[in-house]
Amino acid sequence: MKNVSCATVACALLLALSGVAQAQDVVILDYTKPGVLTAKPAIDPADQARVSAALASMPSDAVKALGKDRVVLGHAKGKSSKAGDVDFFLLSQRPPVAAEPFPEAPAQVIVALKGKDVVGTHVLPAGRQFAKLVGAVDLDGDSASEVLVEGSGYNMGQLIVAVHVIKLEANGTTRVVQSIPEVYADSCENPAGKKIRSAKTISLRGGKLVETVHPQKCG
Repeated sequence: MKNVSCATVACALLLALSGVAQAQDVVILDYTKPGVLTAKPAIDPADQARVSAALASMPSDAVKALGKDRVVLGHAKGKSSKAGDVDFFLLSQRPPVAAEPFPEAPAQVIVALKGKDVVGTHVLPAGRQFAKLVGAVDLDGDSASEVLVEGSGYNMGQLIVAVHVIKLEANGTTRVVQSIPEVYADSCENPAGKKIRSAKTISLRGGKLVETVHPQKCG
């Protein structure tokens, strides 16, 4: 009986600890919130001016390729392994259009600023155009933030939004280390097939982002 009781207590303790771990998950992104998709990338005018001034003093070929009318598609605070606290900005030739599956545009660029100085320029994968930068978080504990970017596609009445985790390499390249598909999916206007809608919350757990699906109603 004692062995059975100990085993029962041990199981209960493990379940309790598991529950504590679940409760400590940190929500990074919440696509159930109204207006989260329609909100345009928020860039303070002072930050916009700071980016323009910094790039003028330290231009790169990748930034030059975006042209003079480039746009800033989001801002997030994060960390650089060499510079410490920095501000990340996503630069693009123009805002991408969800209904264009194969956009023809120069590669987008992530720029890291420390105050008024450029401390990092990272070119995103060719052929990928992201809608906005939505966050930065150090997933692997190396004192350097990965950036979170959002991409979307629209076809035949269906809107699909995904979030991608981008690793910023020391040599200025980037790579996608994790993708979370359908953080928001809406086929309520689909002329054929199922009409469904769902949104996800994205949390940080054990060095990875995990997703929780929240079904929603059409209409």
